[in-house]
Order: sequence, then structure tokens, then C-alpha cells
Amino acid sequence: MKVLIVAGISGAGKTLALKFLQDFGYFCIDNLPVEFMEDFFKRKGQTLKKCAIGIDIRERKYFPQFLKILKKNKPMCVVFLDCSSDVLVRRFVENRRRPPLAGKKDSILSAISKERKLLAEIKAIADILIDTSGLTPWELKSVLAKKLKIAVEKFHIEIVSFGFKWGLPQEVDFVFDVRFLPNPNYEKNLRKLTGFSKKVREFVIKNSTYKKFLSTTEALLKEVLKKYPQSGKNFLTIGCGCTGGRHRSVVFAEDLSSLLRKEGFFVSVNHRDIKK
Repeated sequence: MKVLIVAGISGAGKTLALKFLQDFGYFCIDNLPVEFMEDFFKRKGQTLKKCAIGIDIRERKYFPQFLKILKKNKPMCVVFLDCSSDVLVRRFVENRRRPPLAGKKDSILSAISKERKLLAEIKAIADILIDTSGLTPWELKSVLAKKLKIAVEKFHIEIVSFGFKWGLPQEVDFVFDVRFLPNPNYEKNLRKLTGFSKKVREFVIKNSTYKKFLSTTEALLKEVLKKYPQSGKNFLTIGCGCTGGRHRSVVFAEDLSSLLRKEGFFVSVNHRDIKK
């Protein structure tokens, strides 16, 4: 079992780091009591491949025991999250919280200083040190992945064609409506066909507005899709809708996916209502 110990000064992002590690496939436990750790390793060592355990100042009286467990159960990787005091003070003030060691008469800064001293020995043995002072949450996720040599999942776009008469797909982030195009359903020789038919495709794309709408949609998506991975999002769903979801939306979804693939995006297509 690969074990990560995630420690750090209160307010530096330990809980957030554990959430990201869970995204990376780790079994995460926040603040597992030190007295239970050795038993946990013995019982779960054969069943868990990756585990991350958070420990913080609440366990301070057990730190000597914790350090002994670390020495005994190596190899473990200790990740320590630190942050400048002025940023920590600002975070506590903004969140209307006080540090765990702040008594009634303690200032936030004095409580932080007290905590630093108590955590100094754990910080000294850390394998990975991350200063979160200037990091956004998604930058922290990126730094964690880099430090731990985790391959981040490639940004994935799913394009869903659908019929408005059957309802919007619940998971869509963008919706493009192509009901302004002439409807092949009103053509007797096209009604029973789908957007995969050459005849239906020719009928749809011959409309003078089609190519302009397609190129405008592509230009818009090229700009915004560059920003989505930077926000930590690794999956985006784009809906393309017509009335029934069998003709116009299918043609548009296929053309749009082809253009985005040429731009280097990983795209899959789902024609939700094509058989209805």
C-alpha cells in the first residue's frame, strides 16, 4: 500500500489537498487518530493500493507516537502544506474562523506562531513541502499532481445531440440550438432517415446560415475551452439540440466534433435521441 501523510499548518489547505488526492484515486482519511494508525496499516495494507491520511494540530499530544510510527512503517511520503502568516491571517479573517490553538486572549498571529513550533518536527521530516501562499485551489491540485508524479487526466469534451421535445440533458454545460434550420422531418423522403444519412446531411448543410453558425460556434468554443482545464475542470459536456434529436442536431454535433478534434481536443459524441 502506498501511504501519503498529509500534514500542515491550519488554513494552508490540508483538507482541500485530501479532496484532490481523492480525485487522484487515493483512499483518504482526515485526522485518523494516531493510536489507530498502526492497526489500520496492518488491516488495510493488503486491500488498499493508495491511501492518504491527514494529520493536524488536533493530534499534537500524540506527535511523538506519530513520529515513531513513521519511522517504523517506512516507506511513507509525508506532504507538508505551509503558508505565510499574513496570508493565513487573511484567510481566517475572511472565513470568520480562528486557529485551533487560539484561546480567548490569543491573536490569530500568536496562535499561528504557536502551531508552527509544534509542527516543526513534522515539517522537518517532510518529503514534499508545498507553500500555498500564492496558489489558487486548482494550482494546488496541479502542484500536487506534479510533485507526486501523477498523470492528470486529459481534458475530455462530450458532445450530446438531443431533441428538445425529450428534454434537456441534465449534465450539459453549453447548449446550441439548431432548430432555426429547415427540418428534414417535414420532407417525406428524409423523415425516416437520421443525421448520418448523406441525403439528410446535404439537406441540412445547404442552408446558407449553417456554415456561419458552425464556424461561429467553433470560434467561441476554441477560446473558452482553453480556459476550462486551468480552472481544474477535466470534463465538459456540450449539447446540440433540434426538435426530435434525429436529424439537424446529429449533423451539427458530428461536424462540431470533427472541427474540435482538428484543434487537438479529445472529443466523444453521444446521440441521445437518434433512435426515438
